[in-house]
Amino acid sequence: MIHLHLPSDQHIVDAVFSLAALPNLEKASWLLAMIATFGKTPKQLKGFSWNEDNTINILSKKRSVKPLHPQWVYLFQLKEKQPSDLDSCWESLIVDLKRITDEKAILLTIENLLLSYKVRKICYVPIKQQLRHLTTAH
Repeated sequence: MIHLHLPSDQHIVDAVFSLAALPNLEKASWLLAMIATFGKTPKQLKGFSWNEDNTINILSKKRSVKPLHPQWVYLFQLKEKQPSDLDSCWESLIVDLKRITDEKAILLTIENLLLSYKVRKICYVPIKQQLRHLTTAH
């Protein structure tokens, strides 16, 4: 079963904080957290902008992208820890993150993060709809 090989939410959180604790990898940790939170590749995230409701606008989407786990925006302090020189360091961030995952500095890959996001979204959306239906039915 594919879901047995996907990282759990706790594994993702632990990986982000573990990476952030390593010297000179805070920015790569931030990018990893953005990928996990919004389910977009680094290429898709390039040039994104924040909205007041913690959604983001990306060039390849007409609608804003919501975080699967809204609390992760706060937990990872994505807005506060966003690199100030993001445009100029974007490519090096991607290279650093790729190197880290290739070297197995963290047991997480971008591909697994993206797949994990998609699987959770499929599972979580029906649950949210069911809960909404239950609360409006009473």
